Amino acid sequence: MLQKRRRYINMGRSVVVGSVAVVLASCGSTSPSTSSATTAPVVGNPASHTLNLAFTADTQPPDPDVFYAGQGLAITNSVYQGLVQYQQDPVTYTGNVNYQAPTSKAKIVPDLATSWTVSPDGLTYTFELRHGVTFHDGTPFTSAAIAASFARRTAVNQGPAYMVSDVASVDTSNPYVAVIHLKQPVSAFLDYLASAYGPKMESPTALAANVGKDIDQTYLMTHDVGTGPYEITSVTPGQEYVLQSYSGYWGPKPYYTKIDIKIIPDISTQELEFKQGKLSLLLHGLSTSAIANFRGDSSFKVYAVPTLEMPMMWVNPNSPTLKSQAVRQALAKVIDRQQIENLVYPGRATVATQIYPAGEFPSGTAMDNPTYNVDALKKLLTPSELAKPLVLGYDAPSPSDAQMANLLQTEFAAAGLNVTVRSYTSTAIYGFVGNSTGIPDLLAVTNWPDAAAPDTWARIAMTPGGGLNYLNCSVPAGTALLNQGLNTTSAASASSYDAQAGSAFAASGCWDPIVNRGDTIVAPDWMKGLVHQVPVPRTLEFADLHP
Repeated sequence: MLQKRRRYINMGRSVVVGSVAVVLASCGSTSPSTSSATTAPVVGNPASHTLNLAFTADTQPPDPDVFYAGQGLAITNSVYQGLVQYQQDPVTYTGNVNYQAPTSKAKIVPDLATSWTVSPDGLTYTFELRHGVTFHDGTPFTSAAIAASFARRTAVNQGPAYMVSDVASVDTSNPYVAVIHLKQPVSAFLDYLASAYGPKMESPTALAANVGKDIDQTYLMTHDVGTGPYEITSVTPGQEYVLQSYSGYWGPKPYYTKIDIKIIPDISTQELEFKQGKLSLLLHGLSTSAIANFRGDSSFKVYAVPTLEMPMMWVNPNSPTLKSQAVRQALAKVIDRQQIENLVYPGRATVATQIYPAGEFPSGTAMDNPTYNVDALKKLLTPSELAKPLVLGYDAPSPSDAQMANLLQTEFAAAGLNVTVRSYTSTAIYGFVGNSTGIPDLLAVTNWPDAAAPDTWARIAMTPGGGLNYLNCSVPAGTALLNQGLNTTSAASASSYDAQAGSAFAASGCWDPIVNRGDTIVAPDWMKGLVHQVPVPRTLEFADLHP
């Protein structure tokens, strides 16, 4: 199954470039300052029913069949719901405790479906549907909406469309029972449905009324057709998104009846407005030094958000210096992952030891944990080969990727390599896929899978046509094993195939995982109810927040 997926995930952050000296300075101290106040002042207004938030950049349109980014997921997941979801776990207040990566695969739980069964041949999924649910236009939610929502996602054919590409039909004869028939077994199908990017339920009435010439895409740039606790009431592109709680919502009513999200590109401005009580939360993008400062102020609480984010380095197998698998394997040995974790992500990550993100696959399998050896390359390359210029790219909008790239450059220089660091726009990086012209030799980028299933990481990052396979490495044995795992009906077999595929991808030397990184949220000390879905970042549940 060919899955061409491109995800714009790091857009809207300030550019950070410079030498390793700049990198180390920007990391700052991890020691929190000591608050001199004996009683913390109340920051913000706990009695307000308006949640004031900020994004660092405008997001893609909040259309669930188009949206395939990071910033903005909290909007689409507040407005729309799917049949199932990943369990919403409490975000942990950590104080000064270091980040702990997930240790197990996220659990799939009901959402608009209350239960489900899967046929032994893996071709039929039967869902019992929740009663009493209405869309924001008042249309009752029934099985007919599933068929319409799947059909629209297929017709729009954007990045997340692969999740329903194997759906043959949806039996809607019973309004509260949906029977989904697949063309072939898809072991990750429930993970597709649970994904934050997964198919959401859309009002068939509203879709028909606003279809236009682009299958509702213009309409859904500024409106919504969902069932969630919030509905979109105003969109000013590039400036502001306003959500209002939906009075007919089937679940518990949220405390915050209005959510006002402004676009504030400068994270320092966000921090200032947060301290002044103008913003209710800081959602992401904080520097290590800023986090340390907030930890030292008793007016605030710093929360560690477990995600499946993985900063890693892609290696171009068509680079003359790196075309040998043995050389690529030796290159991995000269990366000091622990040093990068210490200097770029202190207290905010754990060193990666697997090709899959931590929590997606059992520990001890699909290993990618080479023994550090700064002289490994010198045994395989001559001095003249080591001296050949190599370009190490990174995603320009991401400060942490810039820091990682600069530190990698220093580590490679110690091994004798001549590496130059260069920034690329996100658009340019996604343009590398399938195009060997002008691509760098190495690329440092942070990414995450679509879901908790290992296939949703390896397939997009490591197979031909995968939207995150930036430097076009092909490992036929790994791809074949991945396909076998996806199309089996046995969970144990799928896991075995995915483990073997992961080992094949790791052995290629085309991908070097660096760390498993989490995200950070800062809230006033009175804010409660922080929960999110583990697999991907930016999934804080607004409807659960309260003083």
